[in-house]
Amino acid sequence: MTGLTVRRLLVLSLVIVSSGRVAAGQPGVASDIRRQTSGSFVFADRGSRHPITVWFCRPPSLGAETRIVFVMHGSEPQTARQACDIAASELQVLNAIVLAPQFSKEHYPQDAYTFGNMLDATGRILPKSEWALTAIERLFDAVRHDLGLTRNAYDIVGFSGGGQFVHRLVLFVPEARFRRAVAASAGRYAFPSWAEKFPYGLADGPIDRIVLSKAFSRELVVLLGDRDLTDREREAASMAQGTTRFARGLRFFATAADEAAALDVPLQWRLRILAGIGHSPVAMVRAALELLRE
Repeated sequence: MTGLTVRRLLVLSLVIVSSGRVAAGQPGVASDIRRQTSGSFVFADRGSRHPITVWFCRPPSLGAETRIVFVMHGSEPQTARQACDIAASELQVLNAIVLAPQFSKEHYPQDAYTFGNMLDATGRILPKSEWALTAIERLFDAVRHDLGLTRNAYDIVGFSGGGQFVHRLVLFVPEARFRRAVAASAGRYAFPSWAEKFPYGLADGPIDRIVLSKAFSRELVVLLGDRDLTDREREAASMAQGTTRFARGLRFFATAADEAAALDVPLQWRLRILAGIGHSPVAMVRAALELLRE
């Protein structure tokens, strides 16, 4: 065999190995989860090309049937670190690894995270592969592969800015592999209607009525506190949705019900209201996690 042929075979074998690693996900990303019950690791997301710090916690033992639950932080990325403190009481009940990805201001400035990183700085819709929404799917694949988990779906909850992220995942990526999504106390919404312009509605956005019908068929819980009545002044498009988070959430759900009726499709979304609860991350996230027991 000539030297040139040997070199070609070596190059080909490297390409095959490399392709296999890409298909399987980022190798070794979840090794810290196997070694310890809580901590963090950095996920190099190949879609957005940005590193994402992922905080995690898990029950004392792992098995093939262990679930993955994403807890999405609010508008301040550092709150991702608090997810496990809030979720600790549910880990064993759910038999779940909690993953709390932290979308930094450096790579996701201003509204980039809460809007799912769907738009560039000029307002142009980015390719779907670059959305922060689809980064969840890639992170799920990487952790599931590395830990040898067999479940094909995850659950996802988000509070405040995380609630904005989660409901946009359901609307704009309804093919995503979540089993149940809970959007708690979101500050503003992408209303499921073409009467309002994207990113506050669907007009000039990236989906059509067929995709919206699929989104309505997925399990989304809109979780609101009836005392979530104090809010900062927001941009005009957001304030037009309602004067408080509670009012915006009610109108969002009512709009979904109207649009589903207009499309003549069933609405699988649910509205849950917690009496006497304001904008409380502990109360709302724990209530959201309890909904995953069902």
